[in-house]
Amino acid sequence: MTGDATSVFFSSDGLRMHARRHRGGGGRPIVVVPGITTPAGGFASIAAEMAELAEAGDVYVLDMRGRGLSERVGPGRHRSSDYAEDVLALTEQAAIPQPLLVGHSLGARVVAHARATAPGYSSGVVAIDPVLSGPGRPPYPMPLDHFLHELRGARDGHGLEQARKRFPQWPDEQVAQRAEWLATCDEVAIIESFSWFHLEAFEPAWAAVLPPAVLLAGDQSPAVTEEDVRLLAEVNRRATVSVVDNSGHMVPWDNLPRCLEVIGNLLKNVT
Repeated sequence: MTGDATSVFFSSDGLRMHARRHRGGGGRPIVVVPGITTPAGGFASIAAEMAELAEAGDVYVLDMRGRGLSERVGPGRHRSSDYAEDVLALTEQAAIPQPLLVGHSLGARVVAHARATAPGYSSGVVAIDPVLSGPGRPPYPMPLDHFLHELRGARDGHGLEQARKRFPQWPDEQVAQRAEWLATCDEVAIIESFSWFHLEAFEPAWAAVLPPAVLLAGDQSPAVTEEDVRLLAEVNRRATVSVVDNSGHMVPWDNLPRCLEVIGNLLKNVT
């Protein structure tokens, strides 16, 4: 299923950028931004399922700068606004007509920022278990050392072992994708992105997001608590905030059917 993906190269902020395109039907296209250590190849099987939705067109998964086949960049250029600029550049240069934006974790921050900054470029947004750490908030529940340990382990050839241990419920295909593509992540991009988890808040961007907009949180997620769910529902009353059963932070992997149901229903109602 994932073998049908093709590469799309484009330019953003002086960088050579890459996205994977999964062929869909004749519906509305989707642009996906995964999390901090998930390049497009690590999201491949999930993107392929999205492309199978009756309401979906082609699904484009961004290799964020410093991941996958996208160019690396030095310090100072890994904020949500930088990644959002890449999303908008992909949409414009690949001539993707008002896609639905879908983001997970760091990617949820990015798509919210892109939608808030330039709402005319997209038709709506699905933000899945966003990073909520920021000024005055608790730190991100997973320390930076964990991300760096996984990255270095993957580069040393231990990616499969690590992924199987951390995600024992994942199918072999998803474990293999995680192991293969994690090793392509740039350490500078990971360190800076993690720092910005704590230096910038998610709430201002979410408050500015125009509908249609859905925020999904895992019911067992350490990153988005029950209190956070209530807060985010108040921050943007024009959006829908829902909790996904049987899900930790990795909601698209933990409960993909529910994610696909939400995305499909949103696509049906987008004009």
